[in-house]
Order: sequence, then structure tokens, then C-alpha cells
Amino acid sequence: MEIKNKYPENYHDVGIAEQESVAFAAGMAKEGATPVLFENSTFLQRGYDQLIHDVALQNLDVTFGIDRAGLVGEDGPTHAGAYDYAYMRTVPN
Repeated sequence: MEIKNKYPENYHDVGIAEQESVAFAAGMAKEGATPVLFENSTFLQRGYDQLIHDVALQNLDVTFGIDRAGLVGEDGPTHAGAYDYAYMRTVPN
């Protein structure tokens, strides 16, 4: 939470609303901000539609920091990003 403490006015926590986090970042980018979205890999899969329609197709400047991308063992199969490489390669822009 170093970022939250260092930049509290620029930090927004949407909780476990994965789709909302992507749509929120897209809205910020549309208004000229340069958002950085940190999302757990498997949770970002839930925001896939927003990733394509709200960010990629509009070619918006959103940086995605994807945690636990790829195969990771510590959190078990429900938190392993086994499909990241496959589905992110299909996203334009």
C-alpha cells in the first residue's frame, strides 16, 4: 500500500469490482488522465469485456499491472493466470 500512502488523492480502491476498475480507468483516460490499474490476473479475466470495449477499441492510455500472471502455484488453481497470455494476445491496441 505504498502508493496509497504516498498518493492518497490519486489512489482509488474499487474493492472486488473488477469490471468497474477497468471501466473506471477507461473513464479516467478518456478525460486525459494516465491511470495505472493493478489487478490480480484471474480477476482481470472478469473485466475482459471492459478491457476490449472500454479501453482497447478506444485506444486509451491505461497501463495494466497484472499480478500473478501466468502459472503460479501458491494461491492454487483459482488464482493462477493460466489464460493470460492467450486472451491478452487477442486484445487490439
